[in-house]
Amino acid sequence: MNIINEKLILAYGLTNIEEKELNSLLSIQNILPCKVIKNNMGDFTIKEILSNIEGKESNIELPHEKLLLFNGYSDKRLYDLIDSLKQIKSADTILAAVTPTSIKWTISYLMQHLIGEREAYRKMK
Repeated sequence: MNIINEKLILAYGLTNIEEKELNSLLSIQNILPCKVIKNNMGDFTIKEILSNIEGKESNIELPHEKLLLFNGYSDKRLYDLIDSLKQIKSADTILAAVTPTSIKWTISYLMQHLIGEREAYRKMK
């Protein structure tokens, strides 16, 4: 199976305890463990992370945020999955789905974009 289309959750900024809780919940649902995005992966595209590209590092410092990025899930399954994660994720965790556009973005750019969207939404409230 092509990893780009595989159902997978990418996680950034979680504590070790949060990561273990997430993976435990995923295991119960027969979902692969999350793939952790490391702080030195700011210049990696989402596609490179999904493809397990290694060997390059970035000096770009990623923001101190928590991110769960969902790849390959149908809308219905995604909503059900997010609902099941409510018990373990914090209120400030950014949730997003990989799209045909965002898969080409670097993790740094994606996070800036998502933080900007969150801030715009908060201002509208």
